[in-house]
Amino acid sequence: MNWVYLPLTIGIYWLALQLHRRIKTPLLNPVLVTLAALVALLLLADIQYAAYDQYSHILTDLLQPAVVALGVPLYLQIHTIKRDLPKILAAVLIAVIVAVGSTTAIALALGASADIAASLAPKSVTTPIAVLISEQIAAHPSITAIAVIITGLVGSVVGIPWMQALNIHHPKAQGIAMGAACHALGTARIVELGEEQGAYSALSLVFSAVFSAMLCPLLVPQIVSLMN
Repeated sequence: MNWVYLPLTIGIYWLALQLHRRIKTPLLNPVLVTLAALVALLLLADIQYAAYDQYSHILTDLLQPAVVALGVPLYLQIHTIKRDLPKILAAVLIAVIVAVGSTTAIALALGASADIAASLAPKSVTTPIAVLISEQIAAHPSITAIAVIITGLVGSVVGIPWMQALNIHHPKAQGIAMGAACHALGTARIVELGEEQGAYSALSLVFSAVFSAMLCPLLVPQIVSLMN
């Protein structure tokens, strides 16, 4: 029966997508609903994740070309992006400093150990790079991976309503914010609003990963040292 895991996952996502189309609410984000349903199913049926992943890993493998596909809207907006590049770099740099600094400081202030705080620091970066950063700063890659997933899911659900509540309607600003704050899942969500948002979000995602890889090893130890 192991062969059923792949079509089951696709079926659950399709049902979640139909539900989201009928009931327009961020709380019914298809990815979030699918993840919750699969976790519940695996727990109730006592199915090991390794067994599930063995027959459904093709979906994870498809994430790589999916991320590459984000380059299409980027290419379509290349002339505008070239003109705005200095502003984009400055905005993403500030976003990374704030994200890494505030996450580490808040975690320590709430009583987390230094290694846990360091594990949470790269939460706004796409998973493969976040895990590498975590290893570089002697943190826990597994905790980092969980933090990244939660950040992406929460961002994809509340990001757009939150920006609308703050009266942020400019496509470029929306794209940069989602890419820097909630990586690929945020980019996949914001691209639904338009190609311009998707292009700026994809670029922001890339720059966020680069800046985080450079700054985390510098900022996290300094913050830990100051607060301990």
